[in-house]
Amino acid sequence: MPSASKDYDEKRNFIRMFVNAKVNITDPQSGNTFNGVGINLSGSGAMFTTDEAFEVGQSLTVNISSDQSQLAPLSAKFDVIRVTEDENGNYCIAGSLADIS
Repeated sequence: MPSASKDYDEKRNFIRMFVNAKVNITDPQSGNTFNGVGINLSGSGAMFTTDEAFEVGQSLTVNISSDQSQLAPLSAKFDVIRVTEDENGNYCIAGSLADIS
């Protein structure tokens, strides 16, 4: 559906949901794991904060868990699209999701 025909304020294909959930990040090349906190999630992407600076274009694996036991964790391939550093030295990582399970 072209974004011009949408009759609501959000002009994306998927509405963002704000999340405050633990994110486990794995770099498949090194095998290293990192922790983060989710900011938002949509049908095609996610954003989280972490104290690690990842590179734009880097492929990672993310697992986003919920405090609610009835919700299964989300696991997906994550391709880094944008990295910004905040005033506290943490990084906001935005990227696209693929192979979601």
